[in-house]
Amino acid sequence: MSADLDDLRRDDRKYSDEMIIVRYINASQNDQEETHTCRSQDISAGGLKLVSHRPLALGTEMPMEIDLGSLWAVIDVRAEVKWCLEIDESPTYYIGVKLIEIEKSNRQVWKKFIERL
Repeated sequence: MSADLDDLRRDDRKYSDEMIIVRYINASQNDQEETHTCRSQDISAGGLKLVSHRPLALGTEMPMEIDLGSLWAVIDVRAEVKWCLEIDESPTYYIGVKLIEIEKSNRQVWKKFIERL
């Protein structure tokens, strides 16, 4: 990752491999709703770095479900794609997302989860 992308990070990142379900409207496919599963690579209070086999357009806002595991919960958030980088020919992408909306109760669960990593 470039130094410029690292500079965008406001919060400390922690490694965490969690299942993430992403839903978004695909403008290039006649505004069809797309759903796919990816994994997190690292997380912070304000965002995630995802590993995906599909690219996501910069600026895309989308609902996401973050599965924190059986001891925690599945939380719903709204996120915005800040960057997308193809890392191999599989294809595999790293995608940086910023959390832009999270309910108060989910925010508390999210912060406690991150603190325990």
